[in-house]
Amino acid sequence: MQSSFIKQSARSCGFTLCGIAKNIPLSIEKERFEQALAQDYHAKKAYLERDIDKRFHPALFLENCKSVIVCGFNYNMGIGTGCALKPNEDNFKISRYAQIKDYHVFMKEKLEMLAQYLKEKYGNMDYKTTADSSSISEKAWAVQAGVGYYGKNGIIQTQFGSFVFLGILLIDKEVDEYDTPHKKSCGNCGKCMAACPTQAIVAPYCVDSNRCISNINLNKNETDFSSIVQYGWLAGCDICQEVCPNNIHAPVNAEAVALRASFLENKNEILESLTQESFEHYFKETAFYKFKYEGMKKRLNALR
Repeated sequence: MQSSFIKQSARSCGFTLCGIAKNIPLSIEKERFEQALAQDYHAKKAYLERDIDKRFHPALFLENCKSVIVCGFNYNMGIGTGCALKPNEDNFKISRYAQIKDYHVFMKEKLEMLAQYLKEKYGNMDYKTTADSSSISEKAWAVQAGVGYYGKNGIIQTQFGSFVFLGILLIDKEVDEYDTPHKKSCGNCGKCMAACPTQAIVAPYCVDSNRCISNINLNKNETDFSSIVQYGWLAGCDICQEVCPNNIHAPVNAEAVALRASFLENKNEILESLTQESFEHYFKETAFYKFKYEGMKKRLNALR
């Protein structure tokens, strides 16, 4: 397969970024991941302890996997549209990630579309897609495919900033040209570490999920928000990304703006008088829906 055709097709599907890596076991990345687990930085999430080999060796996920296609979608909606950008003016602060229709859904749709483009061009192939829906380490493979590099906050930095959703298409075909791993780093910058109100970034590139605001309020099984309620985040937290110099001039994606969730028009009014019916109406297509109505009410009540 031609890498140029794959990347052109990815752009046609609406992806902002596309890189391709040869399938090889990522032993160093696996070792770092296991070290983080040993230090309990994963907040005892059992699913992170399962299928560790699969995270870094896609051939265990797709038999005879030859290539790992990593796609990125820039979900930056602009300074004026982000609810979390003006924390003192919003009763409920919401991460950009949760201001858009559920990326698990539309990213998978785009990846399936890309797979069909390739099948039409090159014939039948075995493939699998994943967008935060499997054990595959999308971040590690994004670096391997040259899409971006790790920021000190553990989030992938790209030429479009860090507000980027990642998805992967595994295929059983060789590609004529593979991308090289991204070698850039954050250098001496430590703004994200200094800005984190809970000091969750315990060392460069090392985040303690037990302290991370986003990890706590996005955990659908969480019931105790006492340690983070003072910060006012209903879902997620963008502080470490907001202060990142890499995001200052990040371009706005018109498709991301078009995918903004409808509840944002009258956000505070809707949330303050939320009913089961209004929850179903406004949040069914968003990432909020995983909380279910009872979980959303618990989060809202904690912030009141």
